Amino acid sequence: MAEMLTDLLQNIYKRIAQLGQAIQGLKTSLDGLNKNIEQKITNLNEKLEEFSKEIEITQDGHVKVLKEIGESTKNEFKKIQEGLGLDALNSLIENLEKFEKLSEEVLNPDIVNLLLSEAISSVKNLKKETTTNP
Repeated sequence: MAEMLTDLLQNIYKRIAQLGQAIQGLKTSLDGLNKNIEQKITNLNEKLEEFSKEIEITQDGHVKVLKEIGESTKNEFKKIQEGLGLDALNSLIENLEKFEKLSEEVLNPDIVNLLLSEAISSVKNLKKETTTNP
């Protein structure tokens, strides 16, 4: 019976030793997994940082290109405007508006009446002079 008890204790010790080895193997695997996860996170952070820098550089480049396109387009519109004579047309419109205002002043009924009166008076005076000086 003592031998049975010794065998039983030895089996329990063997099992405990196997369990300890399995736990040690599991710990080693977990340590490796943790290192692997840390490395993946570090790589991911580095890639994200690189990606952010690339986005910043690309964004600045796109903004610069868009500004250049805007400036070129504006210059082309100016050339087209000059080519079509739109500046001259605007100047003509302004001159016509000034002429309209001047015409309104000159053709004011009071001024027209005054001019007609002077013309009639001058005609009468000429008529008198021609009749008195034959």
